[in-house]
This record gives sequence, C-alpha cells and structure tokens, in this order.
Amino acid sequence: MANTAKISPHLKRGACSSRCLFSTLTRCSSRQLASNFTHQILPASLTMPNRDREEFTHHVSVITSIFTMFAMVPQQIFKDQEKNAAVIYAKMVGDLVGGLGDWTNECFMVLQMTEENGEVKIESIKEFVGSARAKFLPDQLKWLK
Repeated sequence: MANTAKISPHLKRGACSSRCLFSTLTRCSSRQLASNFTHQILPASLTMPNRDREEFTHHVSVITSIFTMFAMVPQQIFKDQEKNAAVIYAKMVGDLVGGLGDWTNECFMVLQMTEENGEVKIESIKEFVGSARAKFLPDQLKWLK
C-alpha cells in the first residue's frame, strides 16, 4: 500500500520523533494509531493474525500483562522522511509472570506514518520477530489460559 500523504514537515521539525513513535508501541495509546491502522507479524510462517487498531491495542495489553517487567529497547532507528516511514531494530526484554524466567527477543519494525485530522499517526506496523522465541512463548504460557 503506497502512502502518498506528505507529512515529512512534521517529521523534519521533530514533532513526532522516532523515540516518540517507539514509545507509542509500548504504551499503545490507540489515539496515536490511524483509524485504518494495521499490524502484521512476520515471518508469515508464524501464522499470527493481522490486527486492526482495537485488536492491536488489546494485543499489547495482553502481552504486557504476562510480564512483571517488559521493555522494548531500541538499538537502531532509521527514518525515511520522504516515505513517511521508520524502521526500528529493538530488543524486547522482560521477566515472565509466575517465575517462568527472563524473556529476551529481537524484532525489526517498519512503521508507516500518515496524517489524520492534522496529526501524525501510525498507519501500519510490520513487525519481524525472532521466530524461535516467538514460537516458544505460547507453549511456555499455556497455564495462563
């Protein structure tokens, strides 16, 4: 999906910095997500469902609830002002509930930005996760269901 909205003046002025965008992902305020927001986890072989804004907000609350401590720690952030996009390489670290131990994984996220009602919002996230750890988590947490 090509985004033709020109919002780069916002990004150039720093009104919505990459760090601000990144903190949105861990705090997940749906008002910072576009009305047509989509979230996709890759690789596709994980067969994880795509999510809209409401589903993503719920997903983040569920994920953070299984940790006593959780943080997404950006390692590198690249912005493409012409395409209104950012790529973030991050480490996800935390302590699982129930004494299940430490959690560490890595991901790359491609964030596509748009302008909606005069505000810069996240239109889509494509999140490529470390698949070995991502497959391990549901098995480790079966007792929560």
